Amino acid sequence: MAQDFEQLWKDQLGKVTTRLQDIAREAVKDDIARLQQEINELRAHLGRLEQERAQAAADSLEPSF
Repeated sequence: MAQDFEQLWKDQLGKVTTRLQDIAREAVKDDIARLQQEINELRAHLGRLEQERAQAAADSLEPSF
């Protein structure tokens, strides 16, 4: 009887552990996807800032010619 209970306990604990791992894995995937999106947005923003800086530098040189 004790062995049956122990086996049942181990089985249930294994199922709960597996489910928690699945949940954690999905959460990490979601976080990675969100972070990748943020990185892409930051890269695009940086590109725009670099273009603006280059244009401002070019504009500041125009009057000297």
